[in-house]
Amino acid sequence: MRREDCVEMFGRIPPKDHSYVNLVMRNQSVISVDQVARFEPAYIALRGREGGTTDEGRVFFIPYEEIAYIRIERLLRLRDLKVMFGDMDFVDPEDRLSEEAAAESVSTMDTPMPMPAVLTDPASIARQNLLDRIRAARTAAGSATGRLDKR
Repeated sequence: MRREDCVEMFGRIPPKDHSYVNLVMRNQSVISVDQVARFEPAYIALRGREGGTTDEGRVFFIPYEEIAYIRIERLLRLRDLKVMFGDMDFVDPEDRLSEEAAAESVSTMDTPMPMPAVLTDPASIARQNLLDRIRAARTAAGSATGRLDKR
């Protein structure tokens, strides 16, 4: 990868997401980026850690030609990816559907739910507790036998 490519890619990725960036080297090793210090003519200077380790805060000087590709290690919606490349008019169908589902759930929350009758009699409370335990035991037993049947 060339210097210009690295600088351009880091320029497109929002600074808050730089800590999700992994640099995959030609030998398939991975460097997890914490912060980029400098883009020098021959190398990039950054703070981070090697993939598979917990040694944070290490400093790396990585030659651009050793970087195979850049990977973002987080879930990224297609719309966010399009925005990185300047396409502001893109509407992700998944986002539209999730917004409709969220609006629908809000509208169903507006309708009041009927309140169950409050049990005040100690015998009724004990009876209800016993029924709840029986239902829970049946549910647990049913899911356990379902797992045995699937083997």
